[in-house]
Amino acid sequence: MKILVAVPGKLHTVRMNRFVPDALAALGHEVQVADYSPTLLEKLRRKLLRREAAEVVEARLIAAVVEHRPDLFLALYGVNVSRRVLAELRARRTPTANWWLNDPFQWQRALGFLGDYDFAFTNAKYSVDAYVAAGLKHVRFLPSACDAGLHRPLEGVPLRSALSFAGDWSSLREHLAERLVDEGVDLRIYGPWRRKLRRGSPLRAKLEPGFFSPERMVQIFASCQATLNIHTWRDRFDFGLNPRVFEAGACGTPQLVDHKRELDEIFTPEQRAGMLIYRTDDELVALARSIPAQTRSAARAAAASFQREHSYRARCAELLRVVCA
Repeated sequence: MKILVAVPGKLHTVRMNRFVPDALAALGHEVQVADYSPTLLEKLRRKLLRREAAEVVEARLIAAVVEHRPDLFLALYGVNVSRRVLAELRARRTPTANWWLNDPFQWQRALGFLGDYDFAFTNAKYSVDAYVAAGLKHVRFLPSACDAGLHRPLEGVPLRSALSFAGDWSSLREHLAERLVDEGVDLRIYGPWRRKLRRGSPLRAKLEPGFFSPERMVQIFASCQATLNIHTWRDRFDFGLNPRVFEAGACGTPQLVDHKRELDEIFTPEQRAGMLIYRTDDELVALARSIPAQTRSAARAAAASFQREHSYRARCAELLRVVCA
């Protein structure tokens, strides 16, 4: 099958724009990638020709459709894929699918365009109910994943901290990180936090600032006894899993993760044994003070099953099963 994958080009740590096309190719399909983020040259042309960025991207995507004549068009997120592009695909009788990976916190944004696709998938199981209530009955649950070739245990990496956090800043994450440090937890933070932290914050001494690559994140996981996973929607939704759940699991790194309903539903007891699941700040602090040795060994033992059952290759196979049914 010839598959055209429309991707956002500006992803840093969680490179779905690389992982998904690679997984589809590994399944034996002919894959072409079209970036729907405006390039620097396109931005300059927009100014010269007085064209909107959306028009520039739209023309590029339609040109890719005409050139590659795909059997399937798959958009990841798809925020810059216009209705005109989808109309061109519809005229060619090309099935269209969207894998929306920003639920549950942006499901209302996706309402504006998921209905234009033949097939739609969400990373949050219980967002499906919200879509159905809004009239979209073709949205299915397809969680995020790990890249089995990249996310795996590393040997011989020096230990840098008892606990790590790798990811973007939020006020909630800063609050919890400060409390952990105040409680004496050996925590190290990786990510673009520098401009957000208040002057004099104790977290500045714990920070390795800036964006990091997926490869660097695997090293970060290997350099700590456990990693801290705080969903940005922790206090708003009790469902929806971020990619870190799967990536840390595949790397064999124990994770302290806030409770989400899917944790109990899509993972085996052996996989959950490598997780320390908390519901309150106090529970998090208590767990962070001492990571049991059995949790570390359980996480390492479960890594292979994460790579096998929760890989992008497995997710893409399920997506194609639905599309081709």
